[in-house]
Amino acid sequence: MIEVQFADKLLKGANRAMVIFLALFLIVAYCAWGLEANLPLLLTAILHFLQILLAGLFKLAYVVRLIAQNQLGQPLH
Repeated sequence: MIEVQFADKLLKGANRAMVIFLALFLIVAYCAWGLEANLPLLLTAILHFLQILLAGLFKLAYVVRLIAQNQLGQPLH
C-alpha cells in the first residue's frame, strides 16, 4: 500500500517536472534563438548551455515517470 502511494506521488511529480522543464526549455530556447541579437554573448552562451541541461532534466523526469508507471503496473509508453 505504501509503495503504491509512493509510486503514485512519484508519477505525479515526474509529470509535473516534465511540464516545468519543457516550459523552461521553450522560454530559454526563445531567448537563445529569438533574442540573441539583443543579449550579450556570455548570456547567449549560458542560455545555450541551459538548453542542454533542461533537456537532460526532462529526460531524467521521463525515466522517473517510467519507473513509477512500472511500479504501478501501468503500460510503458
